[in-house]
Amino acid sequence: MGINVESLKQQLMDEDCKKVLIHCKEPKSFNEMKAAKVKESKLFKILKELKLSEALLFADGKYYTSPDAFVYLD
Repeated sequence: MGINVESLKQQLMDEDCKKVLIHCKEPKSFNEMKAAKVKESKLFKILKELKLSEALLFADGKYYTSPDAFVYLD
């Protein structure tokens, strides 16, 4: 399917979403993601949204930013 660009653009307007994507340029476990300094209650919501837009992927127990999303982070 691929990344949902429109959703990603909206998500990047939220500083916490952007922070999570930047933090996950290297694969991170959920516990490592807490270092991004996002409230845990909001972090769950962000993870769900970013996974649905396919900006954030999950493999081997770690979350990582989709290569397609890197283009929109700079």
